[in-house]
This record gives sequence, structure tokens and C-alpha cells, in this order.
Amino acid sequence: MSNDRTVGGARREYERVADALRHEIEGGAIAVGARLPTHAELVDRFDVSRATVQKAIKALEGKGYVESAQGKGVFALDWRESAVATHVNGVATAAVEAGSVELDDAIAEAFEADHVTIDAYCLTAESLNAAIVPQARRILRGELEPSSIHVRLLLARPGAHLAIPRIVGDPDDTRPLDRLSELIERHAFTLRNLLEDFGRRGVEVSVEVRTLPITPVAKHYLINRDLALMGYYKVEANSVELPDGDTAEIYDVMGLGARLYPQGPEQRAECQEWFDSLWTTIAESV
Repeated sequence: MSNDRTVGGARREYERVADALRHEIEGGAIAVGARLPTHAELVDRFDVSRATVQKAIKALEGKGYVESAQGKGVFALDWRESAVATHVNGVATAAVEAGSVELDDAIAEAFEADHVTIDAYCLTAESLNAAIVPQARRILRGELEPSSIHVRLLLARPGAHLAIPRIVGDPDDTRPLDRLSELIERHAFTLRNLLEDFGRRGVEVSVEVRTLPITPVAKHYLINRDLALMGYYKVEANSVELPDGDTAEIYDVMGLGARLYPQGPEQRAECQEWFDSLWTTIAESV
């Protein structure tokens, strides 16, 4: 089985998607001015997450191959006209900030191992869910054959009176917390069901979920005991639909697409001790 992705800088999932589309544009399979397949179609075609497709499109935009039109789609440009503008002082303008790692890439590489372990501290596990789904499909196709998968999730506690999310100007309104509880339960339940199904296929699987009465302001992933990633949630005003159907502007912690940074050996060990200390003390099982 070949592995064309490594966290340290080899080919990443979004680069695989971007390269395939770039070759089609350069070769004329996607004509100049033509609309590219939708994000949903690209997700199915390349068996990756929506976040990976979005990053691939962004990379192609930075290199002058495509442009996005609000509400209309993504369209191919004449890449030859913009090729001379893709470098400034010899540095690619679309280069990803050095040192950051995509969760999709890290999880894809982790599932190449015989024994997969993931400890995650985050708000709802939505990003982790999205990163694991393509790997689950690869297992079903027989491309991956891990012997064991062990996941521990530390999430915000449904029903707890958290500081965030809250309605702008009305912190006592509990409806944003009700909405968050629904999201947490949905993503945790989906991830648990997804992985535990492999337990019935001969893979040793455990998915444990515990919660804390805290709104995380940073997310942490400890992967296969040899990689620790950290990223920050940004607090932003966001218009959302509440459980009762009303729409409101809330202060929310936004984590999808957050840059994740690998930690050094000492920080990795410290992060593991920190995670374990929460897991074994104040975290509650669900």
C-alpha cells in the first residue's frame, strides 16, 4: 500500500486534490471559463472532507487557476496569463504558513498504522468526525487494515452553563447552549457509531467520551502517541438558527479550518499529562 502523505511536508490530501484539478485545467479537460464540479461532488470523487476540498480550491485560487463566484460556483481561469504572478521574490504566494498541519492529513497518516490512538480535547468533535470519515471508507474498501482503533474524546458538557456560546447582548438566554448540546451529542454519537461498527468486523475498537463544564478556547489532538497538535478557537459573532427556529447573532467559538501546530517532544509529553489529568479527575463519562 502506498502512502503519499506525511505530516512533515510530503504530499497532503488537499495537494492531491489541487494537483488533479490543476492537471485537468492545464490539459483542457476543464476548459477556461468552465465551472468546476461542486464541493459535494469533489468530496465524493476524491473521498476527502469538505474542508480539504475548500483548501484545495483556495490553493488553486492563489495560483491563478480558478476563481470563486458567490452563489454561482468555482470557474477555471486561463492559468497561463496568471502564471507569472504566482511568485513574489521567488516565494509562492499560495504557500501554506510553515509549521501548520492539516487535521485531515494527520488523521490519514495515523490510520496507516496498525494501532491507531487519538486523544482529542475540543468543542464538538465535528472536525475530527470529518477527518475520520474518509479513513473509515478506506477501511471498508480494504485499503487500510488497522488492528485497533482507540479514541478518547474530551468535549464541552451538554447542559452546563458555559460562557460561550451566548447571544450577543443577552448572556442569560440558554438557547445557544441548547443548540451546542445538540451538536455535541450528534457528532459524538456519529463518531462512536462509525468506529464501533468496525468492532463487529474484527477490529479492536474503543470510543470513550467524557465531558467538562468548560468552553475550550484551544483544541488539542494527541495522535498515535507521537504527534501532538494544538490550534486556537476564535470567538466571533455568528448568525445561527436556534433550536426553536429563531435566528440570532451569537458569540461562538469557531474551530473549523483552524491552523494546527505540532508540538515538540517536551510539549507533547506535557500535553499528554495535561489531557490525562483532566480525563481522570473532573471529566464525566457520557
